Amino acid sequence: MPLDDLVLGLQRALDRLVRRLRLGAAPVPDRRRLLIVQIDGLSRAVLEEAIAKGRAPFLARLVRQRGYRMAPMSVGLPTSTPAFQMAAMYGVRPDIPGFHYHDKRRKTDIYFPRGGDAAHVEATQAAGRR
Repeated sequence: MPLDDLVLGLQRALDRLVRRLRLGAAPVPDRRRLLIVQIDGLSRAVLEEAIAKGRAPFLARLVRQRGYRMAPMSVGLPTSTPAFQMAAMYGVRPDIPGFHYHDKRRKTDIYFPRGGDAAHVEATQAAGRR
């Protein structure tokens, strides 16, 4: 077993132990819930291979034991994280071209890591959709 796999396995075991000690038993859900797992740049084929080879045990357990299912999702263009998340959270095609762009209406560059830019875009895109 490679050293990296051994260290990751040990880290997972310690994480589970700490989580159990800190949180106690998981609450019993009183209604259905939605879980979306988004991993930037991860194709479905690579995810399925990781699950089959035991490299994504949490996701495998969700599908196998908890009744979750994997469903394809078309992200369209652009394939940037902010555009995908805007479409997923608000159910509309976003009016943003990417992670960093020039907004002609505001006459300024929009860059999501910069303070205030993401909040402004979210407020603009979500107006009337909440």
